[in-house]
Amino acid sequence: MAAAPTQSYPPQWTGRNVNLGKYRIVTGYPPYEPHPRYLGELTGSWHQIGRQYGERAADLIRWVYEGWYRELLPVQGSPEIMTAYLRQQEAYYDLLVPEALELMHGIAEGAAAELARSVFARELGHFDKIMMINSYFGLKGTPPATTLAQVTADCGIHCCSGAVILGPATRDGKSIHVSSEDQHFFPQEYLVSFIARPSDPRAHRYTVTDSAGEIGSEHAQNDRGVTVSGYAGGGIGILGPTLTHPFSGYRRPGLDWQVGNFYAAAFADSARHAVELLTVGRPEYRARSGRRIVIGKCTRGVNWVVSDRAQAFVVESIPADQQGTARYAIRVPGQMGEKGGHYIASTNNVEAPDSYNEDNVHDPAHPMRQHGNAEQNPTYFGLNLMGMRFWTFMWLIRNAYGRIDVDMVQAWRRSHFIYDRNGVWHDHATVAGKQVPVHLLPHAATLCWHSSGPAGVDTFEGVDTYVSLSVAQDLTSFRTKGRPCEWSGPGDRLSLG
Repeated sequence: MAAAPTQSYPPQWTGRNVNLGKYRIVTGYPPYEPHPRYLGELTGSWHQIGRQYGERAADLIRWVYEGWYRELLPVQGSPEIMTAYLRQQEAYYDLLVPEALELMHGIAEGAAAELARSVFARELGHFDKIMMINSYFGLKGTPPATTLAQVTADCGIHCCSGAVILGPATRDGKSIHVSSEDQHFFPQEYLVSFIARPSDPRAHRYTVTDSAGEIGSEHAQNDRGVTVSGYAGGGIGILGPTLTHPFSGYRRPGLDWQVGNFYAAAFADSARHAVELLTVGRPEYRARSGRRIVIGKCTRGVNWVVSDRAQAFVVESIPADQQGTARYAIRVPGQMGEKGGHYIASTNNVEAPDSYNEDNVHDPAHPMRQHGNAEQNPTYFGLNLMGMRFWTFMWLIRNAYGRIDVDMVQAWRRSHFIYDRNGVWHDHATVAGKQVPVHLLPHAATLCWHSSGPAGVDTFEGVDTYVSLSVAQDLTSFRTKGRPCEWSGPGDRLSLG
């Protein structure tokens, strides 16, 4: 397989990941580039922006597609089952955010020559290749095998985490939004970064870092200072699909986490507007679809953290509760005891004490937190994987309230310890009579987490694909590639100012 062409990067990108060469790559694929490939500023219609993206990242897009296809085919069983799922998603996006489809069609057109060279060129059409990249988490949900609907009992292993610290809690009064995409390195470490300047009068200029072919990925910021990050969400008590209704339950069509990031970053005027888009959508969506809420999803549920210069929210959504009803909840600073009500954190846990049903009716009798809170199915220190990262963020922010700055938050992301719910600090745990660092435990999770293998072993298969930090008042984003503890030098910086 041919190596990637030589790339140039913005001159301020002088940092590097010292262990990038150790990260897992499937045999036959090229090394990861030292930074996300910078595609420049993409301009014009959504289709034109997509075509520029596809042309400038075609090789990377092919590698991401092939990596995901190899991983998802055993889950779905055939390309025909994949295609049927993608048609459902396409129809939903046509109602909710048709601009996403225009963008993906443009990417497919721009990368067409390279996609035609893929070892899986014939299995999916070029547009469906891009749709698959933007639907990979949904495609991790297994198709139905029975006519009986089953309810999920656990959340699975998810790792992304983030927080917003508003101005009153920071040293300089500026709001900080930090997040990470924590999955596996191949193929997700084939990254791109760009600024988009759409001609669409409803849209904003925005910047995002993606695994190549994605349109929204994990963290994006626009020129209004609106920042959005996305995470797998609630996964307990989610109804599954059936052979009779194969696109029900967690397989029903809806807004995938990363497409939601695109939707909010591209179109939201404020954090509150982003919440509206992610929960009830535009008026024309409700009119055309007959729905009253957005169906938010990942493999199961999804969380979005949204912020601007003055406000922050967490949107917690599930596509189907135990009875198959989609729900959302909105969490605000202060509900979990956040000091001063000026910060909020989210990993893959859901913590809201209430929810809204598909009729958009408030339902205090159905707390979202039953679908996967920080203490359900604990593994260490009374917490699960989600809870360990959640409470670590909560205590770090509380303990440094009023003194927090960008350098401090970046240092937190390099940390290999855990705070439990009571604020007790842990850096080791006992496994088979031995003390093991918590960042090398597969069933523990630090903000910089390494282990995906046996306790004490670093397999270099994951977990931090990249970490992003945005400052709303400065319209500036910083990103590090790979695990933040292995990054040396300043983070890659892009500014919308």
